[in-house]
Amino acid sequence: MAAFKQTSQPLNIGASLDLVDGTPASNTITLPLSSLDREIFVVTDIQMEYEPVANPSLPGNTVSLLGSVNKTGTGFQKINNPDTVGSIQVQVQSNAADALSVQTSRSPDESSTGTVRDYIGVIATPDFVLAGSYASTAGGKPNREISVRLTGYRAVASADVYAALVTEELNA
Repeated sequence: MAAFKQTSQPLNIGASLDLVDGTPASNTITLPLSSLDREIFVVTDIQMEYEPVANPSLPGNTVSLLGSVNKTGTGFQKINNPDTVGSIQVQVQSNAADALSVQTSRSPDESSTGTVRDYIGVIATPDFVLAGSYASTAGGKPNREISVRLTGYRAVASADVYAALVTEELNA
């Protein structure tokens, strides 16, 4: 018997989060799942984007934006955390010569085929969290927004697999 069986066509679920300079935030998004039926959400693709980050106002200053999609955690998490479905990191730093250094990373940065044997992650609890922070050295920069679109499908898991997935998420 397979560990889980697809029960829906692909779904797109979107969310956004407004970030205030210097204040971490999170938003919990409800998934259309039935825990009584052992439904899970199988994530096949994730796309994250952000509003452009302002340049630092003075040499030596930094502006950074962090965002992650977590199964349960309400703070930013890197992709190496098993609770993280995807993450994005942006940092802009100015140096004494008024030149800018920009670093950006997105994980994962590829998509799956969306087949039952190919997926990015599984969310077993009936929601996920979009978490992030935005900070500048000087402070007072305008708010920035991060957005996410998860693509995936609903599936029913066997009782033992469902119990293991839920336990893993709640203990992460």
